[in-house]
Amino acid sequence: MAGIGYLREIRPMRNETKGTLAIVGSSLGYGGLAVLSKIAFERGVDVVPMLAWRFIVASIVLWGVRILLDRRLPTRDRIGAILSLGVLYSGNSLTFMLGLDRIPASLASLVFFTYPVVVVLITRIWFGERLTRRRLTALVAATIGCGLIVGQGISTVDVIGILWILLAVGMIAGFIVRSHVVLADVPAIGGTAVLLTTTAVIMTLTGLAWGGVAVPTDTTTLLVLAALGLTSTAIPVTLFLLGIQWIGPAKASIFSTMEPLVTVLLAMALLGERLLPLQLVGGLLILGGVVWLRLERTGLEDAPH
Repeated sequence: MAGIGYLREIRPMRNETKGTLAIVGSSLGYGGLAVLSKIAFERGVDVVPMLAWRFIVASIVLWGVRILLDRRLPTRDRIGAILSLGVLYSGNSLTFMLGLDRIPASLASLVFFTYPVVVVLITRIWFGERLTRRRLTALVAATIGCGLIVGQGISTVDVIGILWILLAVGMIAGFIVRSHVVLADVPAIGGTAVLLTTTAVIMTLTGLAWGGVAVPTDTTTLLVLAALGLTSTAIPVTLFLLGIQWIGPAKASIFSTMEPLVTVLLAMALLGERLLPLQLVGGLLILGGVVWLRLERTGLEDAPH
């Protein structure tokens, strides 16, 4: 009996460990998104074709994961709502990449990571959720952080690029609020597969209208696009969903705050990017505000980039 009791005690610990590792792996994958995208841009891949190939690869992988792990699909009455989420997610992905094409990956990631704060404002305006002292502190910290990032070296920072990223922030915040309702009772992997497929179709059609979605001929570019779809989209989405199952959305959100730090470090190592001292302070203020905010359960879960 004592042995059974011991097993019952260590099982949650094992789930905690697996969940933590899953979220860390997810953050590493997402953290490389901006850097890999920059490399694709440098190799001559345009924004829309790059997004099309990213989501095509991710969709194929997610359908494979669904077949192996969970064959359930969303019910017909949810498909329309998920398709609408795909439209919103496509807009977010496009505006983020348009901004990323104009500003350093590290700045793009830090500014984009203000989206949890925007979610708080939306839920306050739309649903009347209470604006607690903790949430207000996070809002102030993130606002000051953005001001420092944009204000320092203003002659070298592309304001249009920052505005594109802020538009992406608004879209992903709306996506999260909406998905909280739409995806509440939807099979996680099946729902994500439908969502990513919708995004892939939209980006492919946009790319065809944009000027084509040609397959790159050189091996390096193909590998970069495959990595974008696999290691920076499909795998981190799956790991994040598994992490939520093992440790819950609150802890998963807290651990995912390492994502922009990964982006900054990778951008410095692979792209030679550097932040001005006050821009680094601004980034730390944003991260600090988000961590402080996420220590409070909001009832809203994160979503993929």
